[in-house]
Amino acid sequence: MTRIVGASGRFGVRYGKKIREAVAAVEKKQRIKQRCPFCKKYTCKRLSKGIWKCKSCKKKFTAQAYYLQ
Repeated sequence: MTRIVGASGRFGVRYGKKIREAVAAVEKKQRIKQRCPFCKKYTCKRLSKGIWKCKSCKKKFTAQAYYLQ
């Protein structure tokens, strides 16, 4: 069942469809590797809210909470 709804499958039928879809979209975007603003490679991962680490240049920095722009 979670293949269809993704990470928001943990909510079951609660909270409404639109909210679950919005949460799934944000979580899908935040879990992929983002582009590092320093070395320009797609190697940044989110450690926690607003804290990011690049595996290529080994820099740890703060930015937006869910994804880099």
